Amino acid sequence: MASASSTSAPLAFGLLPVVSEKLTRGNFNMWHATVMSALKGARLFGYIQSTAVPPAAFIEPATTADGKQAEPTPNPAFEKWVAEDQIVLSYLFSSLSKEIFGQVATSTTAAQLWSAIQDLHASQSRARVISTRMALASASKGTSSVAEFFVKMKGLADDMASAGRKLGDEELVSFILIGLGEDFESIVSAIASRVEPISLNELYV
Repeated sequence: MASASSTSAPLAFGLLPVVSEKLTRGNFNMWHATVMSALKGARLFGYIQSTAVPPAAFIEPATTADGKQAEPTPNPAFEKWVAEDQIVLSYLFSSLSKEIFGQVATSTTAAQLWSAIQDLHASQSRARVISTRMALASASKGTSSVAEFFVKMKGLADDMASAGRKLGDEELVSFILIGLGEDFESIVSAIASRVEPISLNELYV
């Protein structure tokens, strides 16, 4: 069961700051850090966990001495849990861009929404990694200057990192060397014959 906040629902909602940057396809890491920090600070983090389960909706009465049983009574803890869960759900919805909101709008609890966002991000990240790796593999210097080509390749590597697949220097160097072309054949051969791997800074120099 999700840990209940010790504050009332309205106060808990007041503790949640407005998310300045709504979630888009390209800022998940920043959004995630901001929202996680806010929910933990308001002691509402438990509602987004996969184990979040509400208390029983009714309190079962004890059987009386004559064997009769009264009607179950509504459980105040259940009502409080639902209210705070919906506050977290509303907070998360308000932190999404229209594009993302449209893909997860059917979620009815905070945990469902959080899971849907995670799955969406994972799917988008895989697609982004594949397309960026293809761009790295097919990139060529062409008529660009060495500096322009280097910046372009470094930018693609940064895109990979933001999608969760950080390239090592040696791997990025390989992509850069492949794209340099025949004019740099002697430099490529010299670097390829090195025993020690070359860093990006050394390669640029």
